[in-house]
Amino acid sequence: MTKNKFLIILTVLALAFSLPGCQDFFEDVNVDPNNPVEVTPNVILPQVQVRLAWTIWGEGSRFLGILTQHVDGIARQFFVFQQYELQPDDMDSFMGDNLYSGVLMDNRQLMQLADENGYHYYAGIARALEAYTMLFMTDTWGDLPYSEAFKGVENLQPKFDPQEQIYNAVFTRISEARTLLSGEEGPVATTNDLIYNGDPAQWLKFLNVLEARAHLHLAARDGGSYGKALAALQEGGFESASDEPRLAFGNGASETGPWFQFIQDRDDTEVGASYTTLLNSLNDPRINTLGAAHDVSDNPANYSHPIFTRNWATPFMTYPEQLFMLAEIQFEMGQTADAHQAYLDGIAASFEQNEEYFLRLETLELPGGPVPVSEVDFDQLLADYLAQSEVDPGENGLTLEHIMTQKYIALYADPEVFNDWRRTGIPELDPNTGSQIPRRLPYAEQTILLNDNTPSPADLTIFSRVWWDVQ
Repeated sequence: MTKNKFLIILTVLALAFSLPGCQDFFEDVNVDPNNPVEVTPNVILPQVQVRLAWTIWGEGSRFLGILTQHVDGIARQFFVFQQYELQPDDMDSFMGDNLYSGVLMDNRQLMQLADENGYHYYAGIARALEAYTMLFMTDTWGDLPYSEAFKGVENLQPKFDPQEQIYNAVFTRISEARTLLSGEEGPVATTNDLIYNGDPAQWLKFLNVLEARAHLHLAARDGGSYGKALAALQEGGFESASDEPRLAFGNGASETGPWFQFIQDRDDTEVGASYTTLLNSLNDPRINTLGAAHDVSDNPANYSHPIFTRNWATPFMTYPEQLFMLAEIQFEMGQTADAHQAYLDGIAASFEQNEEYFLRLETLELPGGPVPVSEVDFDQLLADYLAQSEVDPGENGLTLEHIMTQKYIALYADPEVFNDWRRTGIPELDPNTGSQIPRRLPYAEQTILLNDNTPSPADLTIFSRVWWDVQ
């Protein structure tokens, strides 16, 4: 599918969904389980994908970006969040409306229709999306309703499943999706699949990388996790950035990306001060892009920060993430030479992804002073960066801190960084206030009020660790 077709589809979706802004973003799109509308999988799939991308890179990126110090809250509501004053009612739209009532309920409807009609590709994609979403949610909140959820009036108070059980369910969904996407029955989701254009081979790569990501999270609980993660990647992961699962937003006023809309409407966040300090300490030229101000303009050519563009293609996972995962896995398994190469490849992949945005600038601020972009040799720029021993200590000097620090830099505002920081403690972050950084988000207020099975906020706070977050 051409780029124009891609954006046309998004334009239609965006107009149909009336995407206005923060709290009530998808308010009118929810399917009432008591009054189901007769729809088909090709209608539901793009709605689920757009909503998931918007939520992960909207509220997910902003809330968790505060905790990883990729983002600083500088005004109004986000200045309060900067002080870790995260309240249950702040989660109602994020956890309740968008993820549970929106993405997961609609996706279950998609799964049911696909299963009933033998549409194996749609059924496989639906399972892949559920695995991805539930992994994100349990990492963010811990124990959650799952086995008894999504039943509407049949069960208004589903039990909370332990995180370990949810992880097992995620692995089951991944396995089911892999089987379905490897078959040849039923219609293929082509133009309706806004991520991979209905290509099952690409979805299989998605599943392998997602499985590796999940196993890494469990490393402190399962001594075999590194081997399992490596095996998943060896089944076939991303071969380049072109394999990344991305969903592109549009240029129209009602179809722009989540960060663009947020900054345009609110403008109460900024790039984290500790993040830019780290970039400066390593003479990192990506400070010109990843460290650029939270600002937008009417001229797309002026956007030097990748995620603030109007039509940014939001990633669900990235090629640099996979390379740094591989570097960590191989390092922990004693495969030093391979780990070092994967580490260097991860940095190179991040530089390559930033090159497009370097080119939007007139000059780059480099250690020796500003240089016109037209005079920059980007291969030499990378070589100079790697020539620093603080960046590339060589095969024998490589540490986990090197790997996780570069991953932290490359995955700006990516919610996955919150998992990395909790797993490894890298980079070392000082709390914005008090003596602790939150290790989870609070449950939504509507969940606390309506489901008696919700853990009490008095017993489980934002500083409580999730099951896999072993001290």
